[in-house]
Formats: sequence, C-alpha cells, structure tokens
Amino acid sequence: MRYLYLFVCFLTVSTLSAQRVLLIEKLNSAHTTKLYVGDYIQYQLVGEKDWYGERIYDLRDDTQALVFPDRYVAIEDIAMLRQGKPWARNIGMMLITFGVSWSGFALLGTATDGDPETGYRSSDAIVTGVAAGTGLLLPVLFGTRRLRFGEGHRLRLRILDISF
Repeated sequence: MRYLYLFVCFLTVSTLSAQRVLLIEKLNSAHTTKLYVGDYIQYQLVGEKDWYGERIYDLRDDTQALVFPDRYVAIEDIAMLRQGKPWARNIGMMLITFGVSWSGFALLGTATDGDPETGYRSSDAIVTGVAAGTGLLLPVLFGTRRLRFGEGHRLRLRILDISF
C-alpha cells in the first residue's frame, strides 16, 4: 500500500506544469520581487515614451522573453516597470471616506438635534475638504514606483524555471 501511495504521488508531481517566475533582482541584495503568469504589469520599452500595460500570458525561460496575448517582449528590451503602491491608494480612500463621513454626520446632527443655534459650520467643510483633498492627492504623489533596468542601474530582470 505504501508503494502504491508513493507511485500515485510521483505521478501527480511529474504531471504538474513547470512554474516560471519573473524575478526583479537588486544588485548585492538577496531580496527579489517575483511576478508570475497572470500578473498585470506596466512597462516601458527601451527608446520609447509610451507605457504598455498587460497581463503576463507566459514566461519563456529559454529565450528570456515575456509572452503577452498579442506579442513577445524580450526582457532586455524593457527599460522600466511601473508598480502601484497599494498603501497610498488605501490610505487615500480612508481619508476620503473620513471626510465625507464627517460632513454627513455634521449634516445629520444639524438636521436632527432640534436646536436652531447649531448648524453646519465652516470648520466642518474645512475638515471635509482637507481630508478629501489629501485623500485624492496621496495616490497621485506616492501611488507608483518606477523601476529602471539596464546599464548603470542596480536592478535587472530574469526569468527562472522553478520545477522539480
């Protein structure tokens, strides 16, 4: 029974497809960033100013090329990658939600307290405006990171096949 179990495990492992990984390596650092098939990337080609954004369809380790649904791109032709920073978008959304909630609660309190002397004040509008403005500006200023590759830069791209 034990041999049958080992045989079934061997067949299962041997039929798995190879896993290929696009590594972003930094010079003199053991830390790498891994991108897999199906990840969305934004890239700029050498000598061009346009940015392209597509999902990785396949990674070819024999030719060191990225496969997209409509083209092949060699990794040495990629000049820059643009990666989003989720913390900037998340904190920005929290600040916008806080500002809108502040005004909403101030308006609700003004409408339901029954006191004619209280009202929606300019300080409520200032808090809302500053919070919402900061929330909109934060992803614009800190939302993306640009990684440069090639001569004179400390980063490089490499495709590895991690299979048994």
